Amino acid sequence: MRRGATAAAVAGIAVLVAGCASGAGTEKGASGDGGASDTTAAAVQVARTYQSAVNGDDWTKACGLRTERYRHGSVKECVADNAPKTPSPEPSPTESDEFPPLRRADGSVVRPKPKPSASGPDRAETGEVKASAPQSVPAIGDHPAGTGVRVEYTVTWPNSTTTSRKALRVVQQGDTWLVDQSEDIAESDEAHGNPVHDALMRG
Repeated sequence: MRRGATAAAVAGIAVLVAGCASGAGTEKGASGDGGASDTTAAAVQVARTYQSAVNGDDWTKACGLRTERYRHGSVKECVADNAPKTPSPEPSPTESDEFPPLRRADGSVVRPKPKPSASGPDRAETGEVKASAPQSVPAIGDHPAGTGVRVEYTVTWPNSTTTSRKALRVVQQGDTWLVDQSEDIAESDEAHGNPVHDALMRG
């Protein structure tokens, strides 16, 4: 009886150890998959936030999400290079111009027609940015290897609506994800079946 009990106890311990080893392996695998998913999700979120900032002319945010190489300088310099410029006021009729002002027979000045403002009907409205298709992309030229993300959004003019598609290269620098490249996705890229990769590898 004692020998039978001992054998049963050994068998039970073996089963317990095997179960723990199996459980540990499953937990490690889940953790690894979760880490990869978190990394991909972070790259996609940065791409979407970046493109939304560009579309909304929020260049302080957009430039802050670019690599130093892509900014071509500091965030402040990037903002100055990209932010919409305030249109200068129309010159008064008495100011000298490249051409003298037109005058009527009675001597009065013909005022020029007003030009459309940057916030007028000549400015398109952009829809919500959607980000998808994350994939690894190799280094090319000055661009480091990173994650390619597809972003798309509608562009609505007074008489038409189109869809813009871009490929963004997002790279990790320490704990931060930054955009290092933005390329338009052409119809030829779509035809080849891997538009994000093809657009970004044009460099």
